[in-house]
Amino acid sequence: MDPLFIAFLTLNLISALIIIPYPINLLYLTLSSLNYRDPVPRGEYTELDLPSVTIQIPVYNESRIIEKTLTHLENIIYPRDRLRIQILDDSSDETSRLIDKNIVKLENKGIVVNTIRRQTRTGFKAGALSNGLDKDNSEFVALFDSDFEINPEFLMRCIHFFKERSDIGAIQARWGYTNLNYSLFTRSMSIGLDGHFWVEKIGRKNLKTNITFNGTGGIWRRAALETSGGWSSDTLAEDLDLAYRAQMKGYEIIYLTNVVNLQEIPPTLRSWIIQQSRWSKGFSQNIKKNLKNFLSSDNSRMCKIQGTIHLTQYFIPLMILINTLTSSFLIFNSSFNTDFLPVLGFLFTVSALCGILAYSAAVIRAGRSMHDLFLIPLFLFWGGGLIVRMAVGTLTGLVKKGGEFERTPKYNLSDINPFSQHKIHDYIPLDKITILELIYLLFLIVSCVKYLEYGTFYIFNIFYLLFLGLGLVNLVLSEFSHVVSL
Repeated sequence: MDPLFIAFLTLNLISALIIIPYPINLLYLTLSSLNYRDPVPRGEYTELDLPSVTIQIPVYNESRIIEKTLTHLENIIYPRDRLRIQILDDSSDETSRLIDKNIVKLENKGIVVNTIRRQTRTGFKAGALSNGLDKDNSEFVALFDSDFEINPEFLMRCIHFFKERSDIGAIQARWGYTNLNYSLFTRSMSIGLDGHFWVEKIGRKNLKTNITFNGTGGIWRRAALETSGGWSSDTLAEDLDLAYRAQMKGYEIIYLTNVVNLQEIPPTLRSWIIQQSRWSKGFSQNIKKNLKNFLSSDNSRMCKIQGTIHLTQYFIPLMILINTLTSSFLIFNSSFNTDFLPVLGFLFTVSALCGILAYSAAVIRAGRSMHDLFLIPLFLFWGGGLIVRMAVGTLTGLVKKGGEFERTPKYNLSDINPFSQHKIHDYIPLDKITILELIYLLFLIVSCVKYLEYGTFYIFNIFYLLFLGLGLVNLVLSEFSHVVSL
């Protein structure tokens, strides 16, 4: 038998076996999350005993959003003599001027503000956070990205969890959204974030397994941060890296659904591409850095299973890419018995249904309108269009440490902001990956035509490829639209 044929068949089966457990596990996490209740602190600090806290806000060229962020800092409820703000400003535009202008208002309210600027962006976000820590000695450090509207009660709601628990390393609060109703796109894509915060995170907490720190909207015990090795820039998911290192040191991360800080949902496909490409690369870098140590740790078998699925979740786009491409090769081989392919198509469809059920649970638990259940296919559709770019990010992360931290653009959008009614001209650049997307799209089209020749027995395979293909068509048209309009 042709060795190349055997290689494609092997890759097809292996990729299928790798893909299917992920959505099934997502449904398992959904069931695990159903009886979740937020923890309560064992004790409380008195007002005189409240520890010192520094809020770090890393900033890079955020002129649209930074003034609003600084304004929300004025309302934080915490003793002024034990609160400091660090603005970690690496900006090269007018953002620095706006910061200097607005911190005066904070200082007039008795809040100590330190603006720290560096000559170079060494280590990007992780480097800025680490540099800020070197210039501070607070017992606790809270972190917020520059688009966050900080809940005034955040510190007072979170700090007491540390009182009687020296094993608590960090607390993560839930994210809400300032621009949920900006567009059909933002409302649809927010479902993915709700799936993370209302299903994955609480499902893993109920199973007593590791969770991630989301990089913002949370607070760290400084001792836990330092004991775990501090911030590192050798991955682009520095928050995931630190969270796993801390939990392997025995620290727990508390997650609270009832403490919410608002942030901006990426409002365009380009914003999502930047974010998902960075996350896919960062997750795979964490596989190289942390998975071996994690699997050799003293964690339970369930913790290791869930942690492995968690760290490798961005393998799914890569495996889908491999599976669909190898299927395309196999169905055009006249000597190949394709009887098992409809079975795989059926399994992939069932897997998609597992995802739909999980996101439906997230929509319901988040208290959203029942109409949002009909947006779940749209979320999966837009996400499916990013398959190639996330696969490239995953492969890149496996062979390369660190890299440039490309921030997700922020626009100061809200449901009531007049600017929210304006169209954002945020185009997806034509690049080398676009060529790969076009080639992959061609494979999907040709494969769909071939499956149609085989008949309705392959309906699930056709649905699988058609869904991916339409998502990719949408993305490619978005990439070319600005070229046509020039």
